[in-house]
Amino acid sequence: MNLQEIYLKILESNIINFIIMVSILTFIFKKFRLGTIIDNFANDIQNKVTTSFDAVQNALKEYKETRKEQREIPNKKEKILNNAKLIAKKLEDKNREEIIKKEIELDKNCEKMQDSIYSRTVQKTAGDIQGAVYTLAKDTIQNMMTEEMQVKSVYLALDEFDKMEGVIR
Repeated sequence: MNLQEIYLKILESNIINFIIMVSILTFIFKKFRLGTIIDNFANDIQNKVTTSFDAVQNALKEYKETRKEQREIPNKKEKILNNAKLIAKKLEDKNREEIIKKEIELDKNCEKMQDSIYSRTVQKTAGDIQGAVYTLAKDTIQNMMTEEMQVKSVYLALDEFDKMEGVIR
């Protein structure tokens, strides 16, 4: 046997071994359905890649929206501040009007109280003056006049007091 024949024999045995191995692998693939497992594994990988791609797209979209909102923050802040100032101004005006109304009401009440106190004081003073005038007139009349003159003077004074009371009240 020469070297060439040995190589041919080795080659034939390798081809036979290869055919046997391919047959066994085909049988194993069919028996255990490794093709389905590999397909499922490939589908899972493809789904994960698709999901990851979608997640990246969503993240980029949210990032862009966030950047846009971030650029709008100063404008929103300015709007909020202006609205707050406007509301504060309205409240200030409203409170000012209420304070003015309360001041006017207090002034009226104060005037009423002053008028009431003044009236009471005038009445008391008038009463005190009437009493003093009566006592003084009585003493003067008793000292100076006769009894008939005294009676006339007393009636005259009483008439004058009655007139005064009507004016005061």
